[in-house]
Amino acid sequence: MRYGVFSDVHGNYEAFSAVLEFYRKNGVENYVCCGDIIGYGPQPLECVKAISGLKKLHIVMGNHDGALAGRIDIKWFNPNAMAAIEFARSRLDGQALDFIARLPEKVETADFTLVHGSPRKPLTEYMLSESQFADNASSWKVSPCFIGHSHMPLYFKEREGSLPETDFLKPMMKVSAENCRVMFNPGSVGQPRDGDPRASCAVYDSDKKVFELFRVFYNVENTQKLMGEMKLPAMLAERLSFGF
Repeated sequence: MRYGVFSDVHGNYEAFSAVLEFYRKNGVENYVCCGDIIGYGPQPLECVKAISGLKKLHIVMGNHDGALAGRIDIKWFNPNAMAAIEFARSRLDGQALDFIARLPEKVETADFTLVHGSPRKPLTEYMLSESQFADNASSWKVSPCFIGHSHMPLYFKEREGSLPETDFLKPMMKVSAENCRVMFNPGSVGQPRDGDPRASCAVYDSDKKVFELFRVFYNVENTQKLMGEMKLPAMLAERLSFGF
């Protein structure tokens, strides 16, 4: 089965629409979302509606989603992020708010594990090092584990008898999940932070056990213009041009 794996949409419907169109053109009909539908971007309601309308979807709550749902104290966020979360709260209707509030923090299937941050701290831990990967070993069973949160496309891998390894994922890069324990981060759809402003997403083939990263062009200027009209913090719009 082929899964479209994506994370950190962050209210950027322009980017998310481009990713969904990419999946459609490539015959992907199963979806895995690593959380953070809202935050930062100008169209949280449109993003929630689009995601909730996907029929074959596995999804978890992200930390921005968690703040909106009251599971995380909003004071945990910087002022710009707080402003965007409050903006999202003002834009979402009851049905959208209920969808976010009901999201689980962790999902385990026969094919994979799914969290936003890490298996041991699903909403808050940024997975950035091999030592963290090792420390999380007892907190998840089914490999691969899909993660988000850092907005960085990367992987962690460990084969029996070997030390963990990690590397960043480049466009069109394929990584095997065969005979190992591995975590994959597909990067961010709506606010990339690896120096590439294109929307980041991936496809995982559970039969071949191969994860492949893709970058998708979208109209960044349209999102930035809408953010200005919505009076969201200027820095959040400016950084979209540079992917950081």
